[in-house]
Amino acid sequence: MSRIVGEKVTSRDEVLSLAAGMADLVAEGMRDLARRLPGLTEARQELRARGELALKRVGAEPRAHMEVLARKAAERANDG
Repeated sequence: MSRIVGEKVTSRDEVLSLAAGMADLVAEGMRDLARRLPGLTEARQELRARGELALKRVGAEPRAHMEVLARKAAERANDG
């Protein structure tokens, strides 16, 4: 997955790797915490909602597979 320029990993790849490692570490800690403290449903719901908002803010949601296929088919029908 790393792009190597010469013999060095690019700084963008390093940042992505560091962020992925940090996310994995945090996710593991959250799983452990959720197992130990199952009674914190309000906190879990709020954290989940904040996480969903953060994901929407940062990245675009992938389009549905069938929608993509339907649009391509419609484009082909209009071209032909």
